[in-house]
Amino acid sequence: MRLLSELPDAARGTRPAAVTIGSFDGIHVGHLRLLARTVAEARRIDGEAAVVTFDPHPRCVVDPRGCPPLLTALDERLELIAAAGIDTAVVLRFTRELSLWSAERFVAGLCGAFALRRLVSGPGFALGSGRTGTIEYLRGEGAKRGFRVITAAPARQDGVRVSSGRVRDALAAGRLGEANRLLGRPYSLAGTVGRGSQIGRRLGFPTANLTVDPARCLPATGVYATWFELEGQRLAAASSVGYRPTFGGGTLTVEAHVLDYSADLYGQKARLWFLRRLRAERMFSSERTLARQMVRDVDRTRTLLQAVGAA
Repeated sequence: MRLLSELPDAARGTRPAAVTIGSFDGIHVGHLRLLARTVAEARRIDGEAAVVTFDPHPRCVVDPRGCPPLLTALDERLELIAAAGIDTAVVLRFTRELSLWSAERFVAGLCGAFALRRLVSGPGFALGSGRTGTIEYLRGEGAKRGFRVITAAPARQDGVRVSSGRVRDALAAGRLGEANRLLGRPYSLAGTVGRGSQIGRRLGFPTANLTVDPARCLPATGVYATWFELEGQRLAAASSVGYRPTFGGGTLTVEAHVLDYSADLYGQKARLWFLRRLRAERMFSSERTLARQMVRDVDRTRTLLQAVGAA
């Protein structure tokens, strides 16, 4: 996938293009439907399929207090966009200045960067400062500039439109199954394994403490059956997101006990895939009681992941 960081005139080629625009945080099933429609339209005109997206998230610039926790880091978002068949991605750095771009300037930029023939959007899409670039406006511009606006039907689950906000709400409420259905894949977090307090090792369950970008959306506190991905290999792991209330609480941590694995993981990059929430976080009366519960958590994790062929 070709990657651009601006909409320069020099990027324009003669190959016709179908383009879609959005933040695409999470790349959920609604986004995937939009990307698939963009690819289909591009193939229909023997052209390229392109995405214009933003970093950081526009809301974090326009309304920092309302900045949402991110479902995907930029590199993960781009990997998923590429996997959907997109040929070109433009990542615009979202700034206060960019937030003031008029719809006319955006359209001119798109037409300068691409031989634009199809602009693919959802039904509520609007472009530019003040959201003045409505579907009606864009259709008018398309009639003048030679492109069509294609409105793709939104994806729905349980009669409600799929959105990044729904995924965040489901994760925060501990409804991991719902979040994963909305995403079309298990939710995941990536990070570097750091050194923890060694509590798990003392209890007989050494854990890999994952240092996660603080901007990321964390699942609700609790214990999860997960895949621990390391150098392309997926290993079964019982993982915890929480404050360790049995040991006085404190900092929120993400840690994984990788089953049947004893090699040193410190300093390595890993990804945690959340498959099932086993239970909520709770305080135990003693380390021995906690250790007994951890045995049950590990057994459940092993059984669940063996059922899906992960262990």
